[in-house]
Amino acid sequence: MESVRQRTPRAAGRGSATITDVARVAGVSRATASRALNDSPAVTARTKAKVAAAVVETGFVMNAQGRALAMGRAESIAVLVAEPLDELFDDPTYAVILRGISERLSSTPMLPMLLQASTEMEHERAIRHFRHRAVDAVIDITPYVGGVMLEALSTQSLPVVLCGQLNELPYEGIFSVVYSDDVKGAAVAATAMRDRGRRDVITILGPEPNPASTDRLQGYRSVFGDGLDDSRVVFTGWDEASGFSAARRLLDTHPALDGLLAGSDRIAVGAMAAMASSGRSIPGDVSVIGFDDHAVAARSQPPLTTISQPLLEQGRIAAELAMDMIDGEAPRTVVLHSTLIERESL
Repeated sequence: MESVRQRTPRAAGRGSATITDVARVAGVSRATASRALNDSPAVTARTKAKVAAAVVETGFVMNAQGRALAMGRAESIAVLVAEPLDELFDDPTYAVILRGISERLSSTPMLPMLLQASTEMEHERAIRHFRHRAVDAVIDITPYVGGVMLEALSTQSLPVVLCGQLNELPYEGIFSVVYSDDVKGAAVAATAMRDRGRRDVITILGPEPNPASTDRLQGYRSVFGDGLDDSRVVFTGWDEASGFSAARRLLDTHPALDGLLAGSDRIAVGAMAAMASSGRSIPGDVSVIGFDDHAVAARSQPPLTTISQPLLEQGRIAAELAMDMIDGEAPRTVVLHSTLIERESL
């Protein structure tokens, strides 16, 4: 009877153990114990076995709710979008990045939660949730919008990943960052245009405050220099209608133009329609290069030469960086590379 009475208090306490207890018994760090419990490929089978034995010994609760409480986690990652929702659903870029995030998190306990914050009221609501640690991390897929949000997040301990390039990396060492180098990608496109013999070149870009626009312009000008002056540059929306209107205006002011470097595939498709309506053949009279390599590029007539960005990989890496920071790792920056996909429009 004595032995039974000695065991009773331990049995009654089962479920109160935390991941810190598991790490201590297993002789590993808290971050390693967390990765082992999430079946991370970065943890060896031997270490996973030690952690599993420690779970049994400590009585660590393995159901989702108990695990979240014991680990002090919400088991959710906010995917922050500071664009209006209509742009979010119209622009294929966001859909591909979101798919990458979702795919990477699908085998983990972490739930991606879309958080839209394009208005001041929505900014305040989001910041309030972040302050209360309603999520474990934030992945911002529109980091160039809503500087107030980034400034607020920079003063908190919540892990943050920026999925996109910001000029001069102002939050390096504070946030993790993953992006494709728009300057280099645009320089590749401009070089291909120059090598095709085009000299009377224009460019139609997205909104001017967007770093993607200014970075791509920088890359284009690194090749064409003064040959791409302000009279040949239009900042507009990312969509086909904006590309069509901008191309019509540039055809009026530069009737001899023979090349278009577009800030997005949608802009390029709209611009090609404008040129076709004015009697210009592509690529006979005008060569056109887009940016992003979305499905619309391959479907266009003629099929569009474009710069391909590894957007799916970008989303997956963003999710990986977020989980690493949740586990206590330092912020880091990952730069991805773009490639030219040559089709008939060049």
